[in-house]
Amino acid sequence: MNLFIEALNHPIDAFRNKNKTGAWVLVASTILINTVFAPLLTWFACAWYSAPDIFSMMLTTLWGSASYLAICTALWLFCKLFGSKTPLKAYLQTWSLTFFPNLLCSIAVVFSEVYFTVFWNNSIWGILLSIVFVGLLIWKTILYIVFLKEVAGLKGGRMFGAFIVIGIIIVVLALLNGYVGLKTPIL
Repeated sequence: MNLFIEALNHPIDAFRNKNKTGAWVLVASTILINTVFAPLLTWFACAWYSAPDIFSMMLTTLWGSASYLAICTALWLFCKLFGSKTPLKAYLQTWSLTFFPNLLCSIAVVFSEVYFTVFWNNSIWGILLSIVFVGLLIWKTILYIVFLKEVAGLKGGRMFGAFIVIGIIIVVLALLNGYVGLKTPIL
């Protein structure tokens, strides 16, 4: 639990301490909420849905895991091109510390999709959800910048260049995540 508090309040210290277990718990939780919890909640909440397809759940779980490996590899490769000396292992162990916004977004998306009738034609809920999603996106962007500075060790123009190039890769991977059935990108 201390890792979660540290990652929330002091992300720079969390990146430096590299708590592997807590970091992997964040990634696994985000993937499982998207791939297992979402179909199960839909099935339990909506009587007209048939039982979830186990094969599809396992396949999207594999796609989520592959997406995490792809983003870490892309981060490492492009940061290396911009001068980072950090090994791939460090990216795999620390990028997941930026997953709090992803985790919260996954939960919000699942519940708002399953219980959409609560939010239907309700301006207040629409405004609140918009604020939450924009806030999570800004939070993830801040963590991304801190990651490039603290883990990749990039500064100035090199950090800005890596930010732009990897940002494009993130958009492409997000589109691919949506294509394979991941409602919240595992990035």
